Amino acid sequence: MLHTRWQPALWRELDRFNREMGRAFAATYPTVNLWEDGDNLYAQAELPGVPADKVEVVVSEGNLLTIAGERPEVEAGKGAWHRRERGTGKFRRELTLPAAVEADKVEAHFEHGVLSLKLPKAAEARARRIPVRAD
Repeated sequence: MLHTRWQPALWRELDRFNREMGRAFAATYPTVNLWEDGDNLYAQAELPGVPADKVEVVVSEGNLLTIAGERPEVEAGKGAWHRRERGTGKFRRELTLPAAVEADKVEAHFEHGVLSLKLPKAAEARARRIPVRAD
């Protein structure tokens, strides 16, 4: 016999399944865009709700970029949560850069929840024009 109405227990089970699948396939946090030109690599990371003083940027081994920090817990006050999809707590993201960079010259800017990095390429990683001589 087919039921013509969905049962509340079935809806709860489907919601639980959706949450579990979301956790299993969640994007790595924070999301990062990375691009380059001839002299620099550039990165932008989305960090909404993260205070600037809770963000740490480290370049090591010449081409390993680490973005770490902590997004504080948000309290509902006297209210009750209906949905909590934004993560809180500590995070750490490591990216292997496509070229070595000069770590002491990296510039970081944080505005409106977006971390922007300018990572100057190391001299050996920069493109050089090679003169061609004729004999």
